[in-house]
Amino acid sequence: MLQLLANKGIPFTTASGYAGCLVITFRIYLRYTSTKKVKRFLARLNMATMLVVIGAFCLSVTLLLLAEGYCIVQLTVPDSVAGLIIEDWRSAFFGLFMASVFISGLSYSFEKYKDYLVQEKELERLKRKSLEMEISLLRSQLSPHFTFNTLNNLQFLIRKDKDEALRLLERYSKVLRYYVYESQKERIPLDREVAFLKEYFDLEIDRHVADLQISCHWNMPSGNVHIAPFILSAFVENAFKHVLPNRDNAYFIRQSCELNAHGELVFEIANTFDESETAGRPRGVGLKHVQERLALAYPGRYQLTLTHENELFVARIELKL
Repeated sequence: MLQLLANKGIPFTTASGYAGCLVITFRIYLRYTSTKKVKRFLARLNMATMLVVIGAFCLSVTLLLLAEGYCIVQLTVPDSVAGLIIEDWRSAFFGLFMASVFISGLSYSFEKYKDYLVQEKELERLKRKSLEMEISLLRSQLSPHFTFNTLNNLQFLIRKDKDEALRLLERYSKVLRYYVYESQKERIPLDREVAFLKEYFDLEIDRHVADLQISCHWNMPSGNVHIAPFILSAFVENAFKHVLPNRDNAYFIRQSCELNAHGELVFEIANTFDESETAGRPRGVGLKHVQERLALAYPGRYQLTLTHENELFVARIELKL
């Protein structure tokens, strides 16, 4: 409109009316070209054909705008002035065509970017859904070997020491209660996770042979701190699952857990293993799932280090809660 007003022969009503027609026409044009049907049509074309089609769209819009301008000029401007304006149709045509190309390209770029964001969001949703399903499957199949050994111990203790069997059953029920109820929540108090880990260690100590050395160190000040469940326990379970005496006859699990004043949790667990025994075994997916959960639940707020050398596997996680 300002460009038209710069021409002394064009009144304000003509300039504002034509500017309004430009805005409305481009709005309808962009609304139509951004429909799913048109976008699917363009997506099926190769690059050269798509450029030709978009050029045809721009040419059609340009001709329509020229026709609108002609009608507005004829209706609002005296014939002497209208004739001079219409004679300048070539510059108006190329100006409107370049404007159509620019706006079409800008609109197409925005639409592609919007589609990209939608696809990324959908991909993230599917990844979360897939991970939730995998975690749900893990919960439903959690440690059948662990459960089997515990039941065997119960069967033996019932015959030998009923009181000890009841104590073991009570601990095992607490472990199962955590997996059934607490692990379904998005966040739980850190104290509850630590209490569960202590029960888990006590239960494993009861069912393992005496030569397995198990040491735990806890430095957990009380506070209203929450953590995603099924994170630390996966590392503990992995350690008990793979612990074996190494060739130096070392046979131990060592664990430490500390929460510092800055709200950073430092958890480390180490277990011995025998490379000759574990070579060729399929690697479990538990730690892989934990890493994926950490990436989703604590993006940029954790550091996980897994090392295995000299027949010692160490998992260390630094987590900002």
